Amino acid sequence: MKRSSYFISARSVSADLLASELILALSDQYQRLDAYGILGEWSGRTRAHKIGDLSKCLNLSLHDQEILNPEGLQFRTEFLHQISETPFSLAILVGYSYFHHELAALFKKLSVPVVLYEMTPTAAIGSLNLDTVRARIDVALGVTPQGSDFIKKAGVPYFYIGSPHKDRVDRVVVGPASLGLRNDLPLITLFPGGRAEGVEASFPVFRSLAERFAEDSKVQVVICIAEMLGKDAETRYRGKSLEQITEELGQHKNSIKLVVGMHLELLSLSRLAICGAGAITMECGLFGVPALSLYTEHESKAEGAASARPLYSLLNQSTGHALIAEAPANTPLDSLYKKARELFAEGPQRENTLKGLQEFKRDLQGFAAENAAAYIGREVGRWQQSKKPKDSKTA
Repeated sequence: MKRSSYFISARSVSADLLASELILALSDQYQRLDAYGILGEWSGRTRAHKIGDLSKCLNLSLHDQEILNPEGLQFRTEFLHQISETPFSLAILVGYSYFHHELAALFKKLSVPVVLYEMTPTAAIGSLNLDTVRARIDVALGVTPQGSDFIKKAGVPYFYIGSPHKDRVDRVVVGPASLGLRNDLPLITLFPGGRAEGVEASFPVFRSLAERFAEDSKVQVVICIAEMLGKDAETRYRGKSLEQITEELGQHKNSIKLVVGMHLELLSLSRLAICGAGAITMECGLFGVPALSLYTEHESKAEGAASARPLYSLLNQSTGHALIAEAPANTPLDSLYKKARELFAEGPQRENTLKGLQEFKRDLQGFAAENAAAYIGREVGRWQQSKKPKDSKTA
């Protein structure tokens, strides 16, 4: 039997994690199937064949910018020519972007079906012509029951496959002592983000909030650094290394812990999270942890142009409701602290937030990667399934 092959690409580090889970699910359900793609840290750990590097794409801003500099334009042109000579059965794009829009155009020209695995709402690329989006994407698979406004407006067929975030959250079982935390004090965890440039810009406000909360001896405070950033010795936090920051935080009168990785475990134990606007907010929702999501000026401009009443965090965008609190990262520190404190303390704001998060989790379905793999193989690839996926379950 001739082996089938498919192309896969993710638009970001968090999308790459979804891509890796999907690659593994496809390999589990279908025999004689080869994956080729632009791989990152997570997808690179699978058996997929690497024909492009995600970090290079991110460094060249291929996904974020419609008009590229000469180096980015040359890379894109050469890569499109390279993959045009490979006979793929289908193409999977995890998250849409300007670069993925160009890839989709090439694949349609080659009569290769294009599947969009829509991980987040895509307001940031709202300038794309919706008619071209509709013409280039055969089907969108998504992690929210209703799909994004972008896909709705483009008129792309949509299929809900469940939430990968729910699958990860459901596997977390941990106690405070295993992470060196106390059982008798509530935990506040701060998550500055997973991209080096974003953390470099936002770390001062996260650190300031951590120090403000740590003035209270009746709480314990942790700053959680993404695992991949923690491994990168070159990453700087306003010119300081991770070791320097850890030492300084440890000297605070009520020591502030800095932990690399273990973000789901920490989140599961937290009473309050202060975080960015990405996938971490979905995980806050599934753990039922009230959160204050801080968004950047770039995110504000992108979303503000797309909606009269914009929502910035992934959780709020995905549901269409303000389930968690949001604020610009450049808001005065006193105002941010007050908003966070209201979510931490018992009261109507915390109570209403918890109620909304409970309803959110109840409505989500799991087994996202398995469901996506089954749909792609059955409906698009027409591959012979060698193993049935797990039955889908609702929360």
